[in-house]
Amino acid sequence: MTRDDETQGVDLLELYSRESPARRYRRLVAGENASWFDLLWHELVLMFLPMLPGVLGIGLRSLVYAVVFSGMSRSNYLGQHVVLRNPRGLHLGRNVMVDDCVQFWATSRRERSIEVGENCFIRSFATLNAGPPSGHIRIGAGSSIGQFVMLYGTGGLEIGDNVMIAAYTSVIASSHRFDDPDRPMNAQGIVARGIRIGNNVWIGAGARILDGVTIGDGAVIGANAVVTRDVPAGTRVAGVPARVLA
Repeated sequence: MTRDDETQGVDLLELYSRESPARRYRRLVAGENASWFDLLWHELVLMFLPMLPGVLGIGLRSLVYAVVFSGMSRSNYLGQHVVLRNPRGLHLGRNVMVDDCVQFWATSRRERSIEVGENCFIRSFATLNAGPPSGHIRIGAGSSIGQFVMLYGTGGLEIGDNVMIAAYTSVIASSHRFDDPDRPMNAQGIVARGIRIGNNVWIGAGARILDGVTIGDGAVIGANAVVTRDVPAGTRVAGVPARVLA
């Protein structure tokens, strides 16, 4: 996994403090280096298509998105009200199923901010946020992301093949700095070391995976566990903080 040095101690407030409201809207909607034409094209394509119900909506989204956005194919299934922020930075493999009301925030400086492997299933109300300024999320083939899952990839988030992440889980590849007691914490920047999750991992409902953690192949994370340190391959952990089960 790549862990970018430039994300260590980044002050996001300072990074974007000089943006005008219009520039911020353009960046968040159409991407870091988007032009006003890119924003207009994005608005026209996504004005009505996300809201269309039923088979007609699914069919039109599969057809039009594959033509307009290079990272999508006609084999993708996208439900209603799927939010696409910078869809040019989103790449979906074949036969990816995206349920209603999923949010994709591919608004980082990387060309491929969010990559989802083939035959994945992302359930309703999940949020995938690549994270500023240069974050990314990569999900391997055959993985499933449960309802209301939050994936945040500021320091880099890599998820292997055939991983199951149950509902209400949060995987956050960044953390706020708080070492200076004389400054507000939201002005001290962030540290983002990244998270790596191996193949064939099962993460139970409501788990919290914190920045800097690596989870080995075949591990099982218990429901509501808070993972603060590396989990060896093939082990089972549970609790707050998570510990290896005997």
